[in-house]
Amino acid sequence: MRELKFLEDEDEISRDIFDMLLRSPHSNPLCPRLLKLCWMADPVFGGDFTPFLSPQLQDVYLVSRPGTLFLFPRAISALPISSLRSLRLSISGDEPVREAIASMFKTPSKSLTKLGVFRMDQLTDDSWCHIISLPRLRSLETDQWPPTILPPSLPEIFPSLQQIALRGPAASRWLTLLAEKNTQKISSGTGFQPYKLAPYLVQRLHCDYGAGLDATFISHFRVFRSLCMLVLGNGCSRATRCTFHLTDDDINRLAMELPGLKELSLGHPCEHNTCRTTVNSLLSLSVHCGGLRKLYIHFNTWNFVRDIRHSLHNPLRRNSHPPSRCPLAMLEVGSIPLPVGVLGDDLFPTLAGLMDIFPGLRRISCTSSPHESDGWRQLAGQIPIFQEMRKSLPAVFVQ
Repeated sequence: MRELKFLEDEDEISRDIFDMLLRSPHSNPLCPRLLKLCWMADPVFGGDFTPFLSPQLQDVYLVSRPGTLFLFPRAISALPISSLRSLRLSISGDEPVREAIASMFKTPSKSLTKLGVFRMDQLTDDSWCHIISLPRLRSLETDQWPPTILPPSLPEIFPSLQQIALRGPAASRWLTLLAEKNTQKISSGTGFQPYKLAPYLVQRLHCDYGAGLDATFISHFRVFRSLCMLVLGNGCSRATRCTFHLTDDDINRLAMELPGLKELSLGHPCEHNTCRTTVNSLLSLSVHCGGLRKLYIHFNTWNFVRDIRHSLHNPLRRNSHPPSRCPLAMLEVGSIPLPVGVLGDDLFPTLAGLMDIFPGLRRISCTSSPHESDGWRQLAGQIPIFQEMRKSLPAVFVQ
């Protein structure tokens, strides 16, 4: 056996069989070739999974059901942390368990590449100081609060990290800590040098945000200039006001600071339509982020036709022929309203302006009600015709 999952609610194991397997003495592991162990502790079967630990174990996922206190520090202490490649923890335990977890992270590990720590007791500052120094850690997912203090002599933070997911209320605190650390310097033999902060974080950064998405919050991301994917969770709801407080200038600055973005999600576009961003933000992203293929962003459509017309005078339009634009094929407008009356007699010039921003556009995807999305459906219906006209009259249309 190479993989064991003891997670599903429908798994029915006789208590007698369970007792026979785990209560009887074993001189050797039950599954000596086991590579992956997924274990959910519950009030019936608990969490003493030590008979299943094998010398070849590489991946471990431990979770305790809601309301279940994990009471097996011996099992935590027995985990081969020094040789694991992947570890996911989602357990709440008593003090001995918390001490066992803290002790586990003190054990040097040169093989751990993926770590998830969420929905559990807060890790200590000392544990986090060991985690952020792991030499091969490439992926981290957590909803834990960051350490309150980092050692001043720490030369590198997340030296090999390629992707990180920061979830829940603690996410913004992590961003603040990392941004502040990036501005500080460390003493070295040649003077003071800047911290090396996640130099390989080029794949994906997922971060939840709370009360509002504003210029201060978004400025923290300039630390990670090589990002390919930036995904911000949470966002607006029908019961609250719009939490998107960015402007066209903010988006233009973000696009210039993160030109390598291939995916950008700034929360699900909502139906409130009170944001201050316009189609100029779409133009900025298309010009500065030449590889952008997926986009979620708020933009105001109360004066959509006028904004498209005014954007024709944007300096970013005045570039070489053919223009440098991103290859976005589907525009995700979420719940942004665009009633049919907004377009009036300007359907074709509005579509022409939109497709000058996204020359490869093939679809428009919206989730608003039929009445509020009539305008989007009209524009989407004309896209194939417009693209065919482009092919047949290349001298007339900007490619």
